Amino acid sequence: MLKIGQFNRLHVVEIFPFGYELLAYGGSSEQLVMLKDTSHVYTMGQELDVFVYTHADGSFLGAIDAPKVMLHQFAPLVVVGASDHGCFFDWGIKPDLYAPEGQLHTNLDIGTRYVVYALQDRIGKLVATTKIERFLHEHSQELSPNQAVSLLIYAQTPLGYKAIVNGEFQGLLFNSDLITSVKMGDYLEGFVKSVREDGKLDLALQVQTPQARLNLSEQILEDLIAHDGMSTVTDKSTPDEIFARFKVSKAAYKKAIGNLYKQKKIRIEKNCLYLNQDTV
Repeated sequence: MLKIGQFNRLHVVEIFPFGYELLAYGGSSEQLVMLKDTSHVYTMGQELDVFVYTHADGSFLGAIDAPKVMLHQFAPLVVVGASDHGCFFDWGIKPDLYAPEGQLHTNLDIGTRYVVYALQDRIGKLVATTKIERFLHEHSQELSPNQAVSLLIYAQTPLGYKAIVNGEFQGLLFNSDLITSVKMGDYLEGFVKSVREDGKLDLALQVQTPQARLNLSEQILEDLIAHDGMSTVTDKSTPDEIFARFKVSKAAYKKAIGNLYKQKKIRIEKNCLYLNQDTV
């Protein structure tokens, strides 16, 4: 049987001016796949690894190159068209990937990127959905604090950004832990900040170990010494200003200068930080 939305090993059974007809080994005539490819030359009987998907009329199409998303995967895709019953995404091959109206969580704008999940509809056709959270695990006991993870940003909330973690879990990246601007569809490398009691994941873009906090404190002190004991980067500075100087989030910076203040190594005034003289 053909595996729709995945790569299949097929062989050439017919050659046409506009492409090739392919068949899966051990298959029947119902499993014929049309590869509309005139940029490569193949021979009768040649074996090919081909991505198989379905045309609107139910026939099978093939592609040599991998699309931007395959079955049971998440990916950021751009909307390139719309109809009364759904919209179309650019997934790197033709025709565009269709998302029925019932699979859309909101009205989508042409030219805008959204994170989708690829699935098969009730008749087996590959389609996209933006209702992706039902395909994500909300809880995880497999991950631990400070573990490195891959993130795909898929939604924004008042608290921060929702991310797909390692392609299967959902987590939250708080605004206070951002070290740079992010947007929908961004792939990022991050860390598990904490695993709540219910298994939900809080995320960060930097490791949150005590050693990392100690290193940041040392950097702040060295920066103050290098600038004659004074710095205009305070807890009131913007995240971009803090990141430009220390490559950390505003939350991490505020915590570090708070600890230094408690240790009486610095004093904090309205627009500046000052190094206490007995710290040098």
